[in-house]
Amino acid sequence: MPAGVIDAIHRAQARGIKVCLATGRPWQATQPFVDAVGADSPVIIYNGGLVYDFAADRVLSRTALPQAVARAVLPALRRFPDTSPLLFLHGQVYAERITPLTKLYEHRDRPLVILETPNFQALLDGSPDEDPLKMLIIGDPSDLKAMDDALGALPVAVNRVFSQKDYLEILPVGNDKGRALPVLAAAVGVPVAETVAVGDAHNDLAMIQAAGLGVAVETSPPDVVAAAAWTCPPPEQEGLRVVIDRLFFNE
Repeated sequence: MPAGVIDAIHRAQARGIKVCLATGRPWQATQPFVDAVGADSPVIIYNGGLVYDFAADRVLSRTALPQAVARAVLPALRRFPDTSPLLFLHGQVYAERITPLTKLYEHRDRPLVILETPNFQALLDGSPDEDPLKMLIIGDPSDLKAMDDALGALPVAVNRVFSQKDYLEILPVGNDKGRALPVLAAAVGVPVAETVAVGDAHNDLAMIQAAGLGVAVETSPPDVVAAAAWTCPPPEQEGLRVVIDRLFFNE
């Protein structure tokens, strides 16, 4: 993360502003970012599936994907052999086969390690009392669009969201970062109306809409930009620093 952004975060915190992270990443891939920027607790992870306090090692909120939904989507996933599905269960990430796409995901979210399992059905059968937090399918955008259509045609409701063009996520119905935002706000003692949310993808849309002030990165999808009150430059141009300076330092 750019040094200017980290400096802006620390300047804001010195004024009593809480700076918390919200991500689709699992906890293993989130903690390095929390440590690197000195982010405040709690943190929204798994796209809202978990609101977690790293400092106190405490779960504030957990919303899981029912096993019945996870099982119902498995036949549809197998219709697209060029994609690489992942299952998030037991605090780990599982793949039925390790592919270049899963290796790329592992690299992007290091120090995460993906565990290989013979098949998701057997993994779920062996864990009848625990629901997964989410599923993620990595693939070419055209394959994921076709898969999105196939999942939407299933008789069971499947909550899908693109967290980036090559990531299609399957989340619990009604779960998103926007639903998790009031839990986070309550934990830090800030009314939701006084929160600011910054995001750049469809998995940020509900959070941008729920916050007191929603900010979209200029390069976000058009509907995300349309939902925001402000826009900011992309990360490589220190967009978060620009937001912090504009809001709290009159720059």
